[in-house]
Amino acid sequence: MTEADRRAHFRYRDPESTTVRLTVKQGGAERPLTALLVNESYSGLACVYVGAPLDVDSELIWRETLDIATPCRVTRCESLYQDVYLLGLQVAG
Repeated sequence: MTEADRRAHFRYRDPESTTVRLTVKQGGAERPLTALLVNESYSGLACVYVGAPLDVDSELIWRETLDIATPCRVTRCESLYQDVYLLGLQVAG
């Protein structure tokens, strides 16, 4: 990855993969979730994942690197197909 490619991204993203590592925090429990990144900006990101629907206002942690964990909030959870969802996530801040 060149320096210009690195600067093209708003946030860290694994150059070999477009997957996003998230941790869902619901009812005091945490569970990992892997999603496919669709779009990202300074204020949030959109991703697609397979699993159960998430409630709007659910809290997630986006694990950008081993040292960077960004809290996010679900603003949208739209069903695309059975068990496939489009998530809109806002960076909590």
